[in-house]
Amino acid sequence: MAHMTERFIDAHQEPLQRLPSIEVYEIGPSIVIEEATRKLQRSINKIGDMTLAAKRFITYLDNGLTIDEATAIFLYTIKQEKVDQTVSFQLNRVLRSSQRNHLDSWLLYFQLFLSALKKLPSTKGTIWRCAPGKITPGYKSNCVWSGFSSCIGTWSVLAQLLDPSCDYTLFQIECINGKRIKNYSSRPENDEVILLPDTHLQFLGDKKLKHGWHVVYLQEMDSPYLQSAQPVESLLSTHQTIRTNQDFNSNTPQPNDQKVQALPYNTYNSTAIHPACQFRTEKPWFDLQYHRNSANSIMTPEHLRSILKNPSTYVDNLILGRVQGSMIGMALGDALGAHVEFRPRQYMIENPVRDLQGGGTWGLAKGQFTDDTSMALCLANSLVCRKDFVPYDQLVRYKWWYRHGYMSSTGRCFDIGAATSQSLHEFEYRQQIVARSDKIPIDQLDFLSDTQILSKFDVYCSKDGVAGNGALMRLAPVPLFFYKYPVQAVEFSGVSGKLTHGDQKAYDACRYYGALIVAALNGETKKQLLHEDFYLRHEEWFNNKALHPEVMRIAKGSYKIKGGYNGGIRGKGYIINALEAALWAFWSDENSFKKGALNAVNLGDDTDTTAAIYGQLAGAYYTYENLPAEWIKHVYAHDFITCLSEWIVFEGQQWKPKSISQNIQPYQPNSHTNHLASCPQENTLNPVRNANEEDPQTSPFASDQAFSRRSQLPLQSEYYPKEHNMYGTGLATQTGINSKPTAAAVNSDYNDTQRSGFSSKQGSEYNASALNGEKRNGSHRGFRHILRKLRK
Repeated sequence: MAHMTERFIDAHQEPLQRLPSIEVYEIGPSIVIEEATRKLQRSINKIGDMTLAAKRFITYLDNGLTIDEATAIFLYTIKQEKVDQTVSFQLNRVLRSSQRNHLDSWLLYFQLFLSALKKLPSTKGTIWRCAPGKITPGYKSNCVWSGFSSCIGTWSVLAQLLDPSCDYTLFQIECINGKRIKNYSSRPENDEVILLPDTHLQFLGDKKLKHGWHVVYLQEMDSPYLQSAQPVESLLSTHQTIRTNQDFNSNTPQPNDQKVQALPYNTYNSTAIHPACQFRTEKPWFDLQYHRNSANSIMTPEHLRSILKNPSTYVDNLILGRVQGSMIGMALGDALGAHVEFRPRQYMIENPVRDLQGGGTWGLAKGQFTDDTSMALCLANSLVCRKDFVPYDQLVRYKWWYRHGYMSSTGRCFDIGAATSQSLHEFEYRQQIVARSDKIPIDQLDFLSDTQILSKFDVYCSKDGVAGNGALMRLAPVPLFFYKYPVQAVEFSGVSGKLTHGDQKAYDACRYYGALIVAALNGETKKQLLHEDFYLRHEEWFNNKALHPEVMRIAKGSYKIKGGYNGGIRGKGYIINALEAALWAFWSDENSFKKGALNAVNLGDDTDTTAAIYGQLAGAYYTYENLPAEWIKHVYAHDFITCLSEWIVFEGQQWKPKSISQNIQPYQPNSHTNHLASCPQENTLNPVRNANEEDPQTSPFASDQAFSRRSQLPLQSEYYPKEHNMYGTGLATQTGINSKPTAAAVNSDYNDTQRSGFSSKQGSEYNASALNGEKRNGSHRGFRHILRKLRK
């Protein structure tokens, strides 16, 4: 018998007598599944990864279950290559032992799982369980089943799982308090019904069947854990509904002979969608997607090429060339430096990079990118799907990348900086608080649209003093999208970095570099871009807010050092070093993107990020047509990135500041007036697009008005908090004339301390494929000892 059905054929392991009782305490709402499984790490390998993978499969909640309770059920049903590594095997082994003190490490999970089952309606009817061989002599009187008894609610399902050549003892049980879990199971087709621990059973008789099998007839009596059980529901009910995130077509007969088809990550039963979570996009190819024939395999940007759709109307080709140049230039720089990331300068002197290569640090193929481009794609997707600057949604997509490998070139998150990881953990924690306080299913919070809830949500998830280059490496989509409104483009650039990197220097470095990219899109010459008075000439773009002294020093030309590395230029993880190094590469590239990118990489250390930052500005300046053709053909997900660039231009052209009274005109080259001087301060940067406003765009894929064509659900306008610090200082105030950022400058350089070769400290290398008993091969290649020492 395959181990996938082991828990259905383990009746022979029951002691059949009552064991010492287990004290069960009422669990509080603060217990989460991650906490409940933390103590199980010694018993079950990769339990933390299994938990993360299981949690994202829960897309349906009912009967008052929390996401953590539903995940506890899902975990119980996951198979493993080794039977003794399954949750069901380990838990039931402890429950069936007379030494029930061994349950200590399992107690939190046990209580969470039990709490979940008790909330489900009790079902009555005939269910089946079995055991290998003939064990009928042990069943001649009433008995007790001490573990969670996994039974099957449909005889035809059980018959398909049994091997006709083997001997079995079948148990036909008339249950009165079974808990049907297929809505929350990794294998809903099994129609699993669970009897609670210590269930008392009345012996009704036994019988030998013609083909050598034996059957024992039992009647469920009671269980001490059935207090406060839900009302009884018949097993013959036709109102059962399967809601899983698995990508398969179930063969299980459903009402009206319909089959259950997999639901995408962002799709829910319309009757169950919380009114505060109404956001849907008409561009599903930019959302988290899984392969239709393999629910455990995420669609990477390259895979998404098959479902891409371009804007249906004309976009400015000149601007498109610069936008595509910036996005592809960033990906090229990232890929160019990926295989030598963390290599010191001396190594680069001895082994200089001269072309795109694969292998190395992360074992990537030639042209594949790392976290720099992945996060930039997340940011760009957010801008395009929300048609606005919505920090909450940006964090959601970064979280998707972190947890599920969204927008990764390998299908999993790798090379994540410590500051980014810490910020995303903080974001998830804040989401959980909102879920509890506002009674919103945690699985729907990624699509939050309620303006009041969003206005209170603190999106600044980083601490003061965090100044790693992770804020700058992903920046390009913001200035590319908002370039027509430089004041907004510059401010949004700073805010985009501050979400995960809370230092003043990170905020100002992003503002300054964003302004350079805006200027490049508007056709300024290289001499103008690198002029020591660039800030003064564009001061109104910065709302007359001074740059941090270290950023201003760079703006004044500190990078113009002919000696490069020997003159003090460093490709380090500190954002000031990274900004200076990227600008040095641009200044010294002799009008050759290839030369500049190679110069950036050969500085050593954080090679991919230095070159990716260079590529954002250089690509915007040189345009797509002037990038090295021999490199472009190797860029991973080239078609996805160029299509996304079209959408950036298309949606960016439609975007306008929300308040008409602001009367802000699009920027015209060589026209340096303060467009906000006469604007009401309180609405300067509110990026909400009203769903009822007339939208001039004509693309069938780009309208958020009234109803989403995909979901046919009423939409609420997007919103992001008016606050611009960790605890709620007004963003509108921050962007007003002569106002200053609320984050104070600090002396520490940066706290983005290290990169990890795994997707998280919990190790999401397990990924969703573990649900099929498979371990995804990691793409990292050694260097873990280096990662512990180097700072990013």
